[in-house]
Amino acid sequence: MPVSEREESPIEQAKLFIRRGQRRLAAELLEPWLEDYPEDADAWSVLSAAYFELDDLAKALRAAQKAVDLKPDSARNWCNLGMVLRRLGKLYDAERAQYEALTVDSGYDRARVELRKLHEIRTGERAPYRKLGPG
Repeated sequence: MPVSEREESPIEQAKLFIRRGQRRLAAELLEPWLEDYPEDADAWSVLSAAYFELDDLAKALRAAQKAVDLKPDSARNWCNLGMVLRRLGKLYDAERAQYEALTVDSGYDRARVELRKLHEIRTGERAPYRKLGPG
């Protein structure tokens, strides 16, 4: 993945596009990148986020699963997968993904936030904030 030191990587450029609301540009940048570098888990993760924001959940799910398959020791990848699964209504699988994120990194607060959202969806009531497990 040769990228000069002065030039931002396609992944960083895509993140910037997403932050600016230019999700389609992020996807259009990463799709050809991943044709050349299909083992780039970080690029799959960012592509999943772009698709998620574009509400293309089928593509977001495929990209998130690919990121997890390539880098299962990433709490972020598991959490992203869980977020897509939640939006698809697959609550049990979403919860499992969030617990996997916390298994990888017990201090990953975004997974805790997602678990509270899942609790609220299931029960209709707001879950009290509490830390889950050590950390």
